[in-house]
Amino acid sequence: MVQKVTVPDIGVVEFPDSMSPQEIVKALQSMQGVPVPRQPKTVTEKVLASPVGGVIRGLRDIPDAGAQLLTRGLEAVAPAGSSMEKFMQEERKRVEDINREAERAYQQDWRMGQMKPNEFDVGRAVGGALATAIPATTAVKALGLTTAPVRAGAVSGVVGGGLQPVLEPQDSFAAQKATQVGLGGAFGAGGGYLGDKITNLLFGRGTAPAVGGAGAGAPSSAQATVSATPTAQVTGGGINLGAVAPESGAALTAAQKAILERGKAMGFKTTPAQETGSRSLLQMEARMESSPFTSAPFNTIKTENQKVLNRATAQAIGVNSDELSNPVLAQAQRQISDVYKKVATPDVRKVDGMTFMNNIDLIDNAFEGLTTQPLKTNILVKQLQDLALKGEASGVQLQNLSSKIGKRAKNEMTTAMGDRELGSALFQLKEMVDDALSAGLSKAEQEAFATARNNYRNLMTIRTASGVVNPSSGNVSGLNLASALTRKDPQGFVFGSNQTPMYEAARFAQAFRPIVGDSGTATRSMEYSPLNMLLSMPTNLAARAYTSAPATSALARTAGGTGLMPNALEQTQVEALRKALPITGGLGLGGLLGP
Repeated sequence: MVQKVTVPDIGVVEFPDSMSPQEIVKALQSMQGVPVPRQPKTVTEKVLASPVGGVIRGLRDIPDAGAQLLTRGLEAVAPAGSSMEKFMQEERKRVEDINREAERAYQQDWRMGQMKPNEFDVGRAVGGALATAIPATTAVKALGLTTAPVRAGAVSGVVGGGLQPVLEPQDSFAAQKATQVGLGGAFGAGGGYLGDKITNLLFGRGTAPAVGGAGAGAPSSAQATVSATPTAQVTGGGINLGAVAPESGAALTAAQKAILERGKAMGFKTTPAQETGSRSLLQMEARMESSPFTSAPFNTIKTENQKVLNRATAQAIGVNSDELSNPVLAQAQRQISDVYKKVATPDVRKVDGMTFMNNIDLIDNAFEGLTTQPLKTNILVKQLQDLALKGEASGVQLQNLSSKIGKRAKNEMTTAMGDRELGSALFQLKEMVDDALSAGLSKAEQEAFATARNNYRNLMTIRTASGVVNPSSGNVSGLNLASALTRKDPQGFVFGSNQTPMYEAARFAQAFRPIVGDSGTATRSMEYSPLNMLLSMPTNLAARAYTSAPATSALARTAGGTGLMPNALEQTQVEALRKALPITGGLGLGGLLGP
């Protein structure tokens, strides 16, 4: 239940049933002077109740505050007890009464009581910024800070804050004015920094400003100038937070640039941080990818890149697929086996026994002491020696021996108790047998067999190395693939002699690693609800725009200092904006303080 009381000029007011009559009376008394919300009716009332009225009021705030400062200043310097002090006290009281009445008229007659307590008045802030633009610009020029954006913004904020009226000064005028000035300077410095950032983003980075102390001149020892190189860096001294310059180290190496171009040709996508090499952007992207509100575009890039990596690896083993699950791996194995079976003809061909025996000795010497048993004691090696001594063998014999050596080598490389050095030696012997098998084939058969052999080598690389392929998900680990290729084929991978798609995909994965792993921490930390899903829509759209190709290219240009629209304006216009935006930004953020 509620208690309803009709109040003149206000209407029906409801109070909780638990309130006593005395408490209701006190509440009604506290409502005295509260503006009564009304709806504007005439055109004039609608204009004054709109942000236009706020702009007009903001323009008046500055002379009101100036009159208040002047009368209080003269009162402070007047001799104590003199007629001048009494006169200035009366003038100061009259000015503050006028200001107070103007504020009441604005809230009740112009805005008609519709402004809520502590509500930000956009129109009034704009009017105040416009009114303080001339004195702020004059102060910045007088101090010679037109080329020091942060300090120019700070000075503008100080001027703007100092020219804000104090509506209820009483005994705290000095404290309130000091707060306005201090916060105005802090916000203004931020606005100056932001204005400088905007001009750099749009038009590129200009030459280094010559920043002095209180006036223009050569840079002080605490200031550094920007050099012409794209990796220049500037740090500021004193209250200057620093001029904006290209991030030190924010560049790709020559190898990364080459890998990036080849990777993009394959279909790989990059984020702005990966495109530019910027550590700062990388830190920001890590936060964005970790939040469900902004992670969707990054997850899309990661998914598409995974498909490109999977596809390149699948093609390397002779199949066309976006994933390497168990059925795909089995298909690749069958296709390779079918080619080997086709070349396994009963025709007897000559075998260069002397070359076979010499190669067996070379491999045996290379792995001597590394295997758990002498290589020549292996039964398959003995069978190979017998064929070498005989000097001839059929395609069936060579294919069967090649298959057995390959299976034994794979078992040695993949089982827990296997001898990996022995497996590596057996794989080299298998290459010898396959060379002999290829010798008696036609040109077309040799080409098909060479492709199958290469596919087999790649298949063994991804199957024998730990963690390269997850056959359940069908995904390839780019980093593990790069590690496996480094061990198996350093000449091809490390020194770049092999530039097939699988090798290039592994290089791209190694050069441009995932920003955030799939630990699931971000997902577990967010409670999903319809509201959260709704809130994530606009932020994910913004993140998608950030990661889009045009935005990525634009940020890559700005990382080099050229800007988004380097030739949109004349140089004189750009320089004027460089000087004006920090002041405007300082006044704009300073305007957040309000009266």
